[in-house]
Order: sequence, then structure tokens, then C-alpha cells
Amino acid sequence: MQDLQVSPALFSDSHVCFELFSGRDVDMRFFRFVRHHRLQSVLVLLTCLALLTAGCGSASGSAPGNGKAGSPDTGTVSGSESKNPSDADESTAGSKDDDKTAGSKSDDKAESSKSDDKAESSSDSKNSEDLEAAPAGGSNSSTGKDSGAQSNVSEEKAGKSADTGLTSGPAAGAAVGSTDAETAEEPRKLKYIDAWNEWHVMDVDPTVTENIYDPGKWTENDGLTTLEDDRYEVLQGVDVSEHQGYIDWNKVAEAGFRFAFIRIGYRGYGEAGNLYEDATAVDNLRAAKAAGLQVGTYIFSQALNEKEAREEGALAVRVITEAGVETDLPVMYDPELIKDDWGRANEITREQVSLNTAAFKDQVENTSELKVDIYSNLPWEHNYFDAATMNQYQIWYADYEKLPQTPYHFVWWQYTNEGHVPGIEGRVDLNLWVREKKTAE
Repeated sequence: MQDLQVSPALFSDSHVCFELFSGRDVDMRFFRFVRHHRLQSVLVLLTCLALLTAGCGSASGSAPGNGKAGSPDTGTVSGSESKNPSDADESTAGSKDDDKTAGSKSDDKAESSKSDDKAESSSDSKNSEDLEAAPAGGSNSSTGKDSGAQSNVSEEKAGKSADTGLTSGPAAGAAVGSTDAETAEEPRKLKYIDAWNEWHVMDVDPTVTENIYDPGKWTENDGLTTLEDDRYEVLQGVDVSEHQGYIDWNKVAEAGFRFAFIRIGYRGYGEAGNLYEDATAVDNLRAAKAAGLQVGTYIFSQALNEKEAREEGALAVRVITEAGVETDLPVMYDPELIKDDWGRANEITREQVSLNTAAFKDQVENTSELKVDIYSNLPWEHNYFDAATMNQYQIWYADYEKLPQTPYHFVWWQYTNEGHVPGIEGRVDLNLWVREKKTAE
């Protein structure tokens, strides 16, 4: 605080000019002033006392509070932002000019995996912006039960896994003196890292169904992650596209993998936005099903509007019908941004994403018996999918940290894009399917 200066004009009778200082020696300064000037006027004395009191009061005022530490958002959510941090390459899926191969989820998800098709940015993977502290998995623990203090986030990237935390506090702009009941609670903050090792901070939406998995029960052994919780049955699976080439599905099944998400098509991210069928979709659907795996599908979207989203939905229905197999899992709508390159849908808005998702669902479900759900990652949950959309669908969540960072619900977790599976050449995305066990009646 600055020294409070009093103008001599206030004491014109005795031509006194003085200053009041805040601090420990303020009382001594005042008494020296009184002694030296031999003030006789009660009025002047009272005025000095009043000014002194005002000066001390301000000096003892509280210091401004520290704001949250979050760094401004890098805001990159690449689409193959890779929804999952790993697919960040998928975007690469496809060449920009000819709109060609969108990639594969691993590739396809550039967003999800740094792979190719999806340039998802880190999990933008669906990448996002602002960086603060992030909880790793688990509804309450994940959402950071330490409300009020920012949890320490170890930025060491050993498994890249960061200690995360949620914080809460008084609502901004709350009236001074108002009671807790009278002020709205400030949204909890979540700091998370995307697939590009960029940190972001988001407000946790309390209206979205929460992540209820116990973060202490996720385990990893020999490259495979699972959930050691007696309440759930956990199945291992893969997701593939033409990027994996020929797959020996019998070997995949023998290795203990129980399900697969198979890419059936993609839209190029160049200006033309051409729509393509995945070259291996029909063969993979038939062979995986014949090997005993439960199968689902996904389509890499670069739709700019509802019309294009419907075209993508029509392609999905056509390819699955041509394969002649009954799928067990949903058709996953997988919109992504392209990281590190221009992408036709990189400027899409949250509102348009909601409209496109609804249009894709309508097209698929009104023309077939298929069901639609969504592929996502934390950057997309932060910036693109709204609460209504997230609560309407089951989520295939992509995140390559040791623990899922999302505070929101999910059924499938794509936990790495660097898996190795017998029967599949090269690296491949690995996934978990968490199913609640049926209780005996």
C-alpha cells in the first residue's frame, strides 16, 4: 500500500504539513509529530488520530489471493487430435490434398493415438487448452476429492501420468459478506495433459454422468491394463484399420482379445473432404466375427455440417450391410481435428459438433438396427462435446496416461496406441471394455 499523504491545506491555521506512514513505526512517528509541533488544537489532534486509524487499517488489509496456476490454453485440439492422445497421427490419416487415407485409429486416431487417421490432438487427444491440475480417473478420487487445494501435479512424464486435482472455491464475483448458501459454487477445476504433452485446465461439468471407477484398482501387467474390481468384467480388445494391413484374427483371439472396433470409413481432411470406405473393413468384419470376437465399428469424421454427417452415417450402414455380419458393439462416431496441419474441420464449433453427432445418429439408427455411440478424449470433452451429448451416449474414451484422467463416464477405454498383439503386424491400439457384472437373482 502507498503512504497516505495529507495536504497542508487541511491544517492552514498552524501551517502544518505532515505524512502518515503505514508500518510498525507509525505510532512513534505520530508522537514525534505531536511533540515537535506542540499541537494545541483538539480538532487537529482528532483529525490526526482519524487519519492514523485509517492508515493502519489499510495496512493490515489482506493481500490479494493467488489465482489458479493454469497456463493458457494452447488450444490445439487436433483432430486426430487424436482424440486420444495417441492417434494424433491419424490425421495424418489421409493426405491433405487428396483427402486420402484418413488413417487408422491408431492411426486413425491421430487424435487418439498419434497414429494416423486422426490427428486428434492429445487426447485431443482431442487436445485442449489451459493447463492446470488433473485427476486421474475415478469419479470422486478422480475428480479430486481435495477440493480447495490444487493437487500437486507431478509433471514428470514417466508414464506421463500426472497427479491431478480438482479445486473449488467461492464463485467469482460473489458479493462480499454473502453466505455460502447465497453464493454459487465455483466449478471444480481439472488439470490434464494431452497426447502432445501439453497441459490444459477445464471446469468439470457436474451435470455430466461421472466416472465411478476406483482409480486405485487400475493395474498394468506386461503391457496390458485392466481394472481389478469384482464389480466389473473387463475384456481386452483392439481397434484397427487398413493401416494394420492383413490381420490373422484367429491368433488375435487365441491371445485373449475378445472384441474389436473396426474402421469402416473416413472422410479426408483436405478441402474436398472426400468420403472413403476403409479398404479392409469388410474383410476385417467377417474374419474377426468368424474368429469369435465381438465386433463394433467406427468412422473417422471430418463433417462440416449435418449433411456431411448423414453421408458418413449412410456409408457406415452400407459397409456393414455389405459385410453381412451382425455387429455386437455400436457404430462409433469419431469426429476429430487435425493437429500440426490444416484440417477442414479444425474450426468447428461445439454447437456444430452436437448437430453433426445427432444427424449421424439419426441417419444410422433410422435406416438400420445399428446403434450409435461416440469416441472421445478429454480435450474433446473439454471443448467440443456438450453435456447433453455426453449424457446421451456411451463413450469410447481415449487417453494414454497410466490412469484415465476424465471425470466423466465411459465404457471403453483406449489406453495405448503402442500395443503389440499376435496376428497383427506392428503397433496397434489396445482397449478395455468395462462391463458391470450381472448379479444373480
